[in-house]
Amino acid sequence: MLISKRNWDVLLIGGASGSGKTSISLPLARHYGVDLVRTDDFQVLLEAITTPATHPAIHYWKTHPNWREEGINAAIEQLIKTGQMLTPGLVAVINDHLTENIPMILEGDFILPELVAAFKECSEPETNPPKNQRVKSIFILEPSKGQILQNFLNREGKIQHFRADVCHNYGNWLAKECSKHGIPIIESQPWDNLMERILNVME
Repeated sequence: MLISKRNWDVLLIGGASGSGKTSISLPLARHYGVDLVRTDDFQVLLEAITTPATHPAIHYWKTHPNWREEGINAAIEQLIKTGQMLTPGLVAVINDHLTENIPMILEGDFILPELVAAFKECSEPETNPPKNQRVKSIFILEPSKGQILQNFLNREGKIQHFRADVCHNYGNWLAKECSKHGIPIIESQPWDNLMERILNVME
């Protein structure tokens, strides 16, 4: 298999659930010949080794079985809180990969624009090249709530209106935050040329 050259060591792929980021991340990892790491795995890990008392945001979805009744904005707020709680750990993982020169793609719902901005604005002269050149990022946006619904149906076999509403609004929030920091946003449709459009941004 021909491995493409890359001008980054860590690629962050963010976006709401149902946007298509996970589906495109695996072929991207194969294209570049690098590891693929999911932020969801860290959330699962922390949930297993912490308690609701010490890390309430990590355990929120299980300690609040009726979380849907709290509304869309409350659900989005919890996604953001979880991302913020994971951010210091994600920074450590990214720095470890940079130090060990182990390239990877890191993808997931919990990658916040503020995490990306921290590396984007970071410049450390003692590293060559500096971190802000070694870490790149893109966010995948699915602007159609109907398509998000269909993606969940295709993936999990059931229609999830409330979850689609949450992810649609969360995706729009992520896009606005990305615009503030100059972080690339790529719409998932048309799907047939999404890979090509991402690779063009990576050049």
